[in-house]
Amino acid sequence: MPDEEYTIPIGKARIAREGKDVSIVVYGVMVSRALTAAEELAKEGIDAEVIDLRTVSPWDKETVLASVKKTGRVVVAHEAVKQCGFGAELSATIAEEAFSNLKAPIVRIGAPFVPIPMTPHLEDMCRTLPKDIVAAVKQAVGK
Repeated sequence: MPDEEYTIPIGKARIAREGKDVSIVVYGVMVSRALTAAEELAKEGIDAEVIDLRTVSPWDKETVLASVKKTGRVVVAHEAVKQCGFGAELSATIAEEAFSNLKAPIVRIGAPFVPIPMTPHLEDMCRTLPKDIVAAVKQAVGK
């Protein structure tokens, strides 16, 4: 984070990492986890683009769709539970507006629909971690 005051444009995503094989769409705490996953994937020859939405209302549909059209594959990852989360809205919009550009089904990941335990060891079992993003990307690219 910069030392000086700064602003974030509302409704404008940031391409946090350029890539050509798969688009990873994230926001909030998931950005750093997706970047960690992308670095791990790069070691295996998978070039992942990471899209940081920065805001979800409104969200930057144009940037997301342009990335999906470029890569043909997409992983939507968020920290909230997978069911009924914002990732479902992203996935639905991608399916409606970029279906013909997809080379593989959309992969959506999020936390399991369970109570979060009160111990750090078990909390990690209920979070979406870089390893989960890596596994989802491998599913999307067929590896």
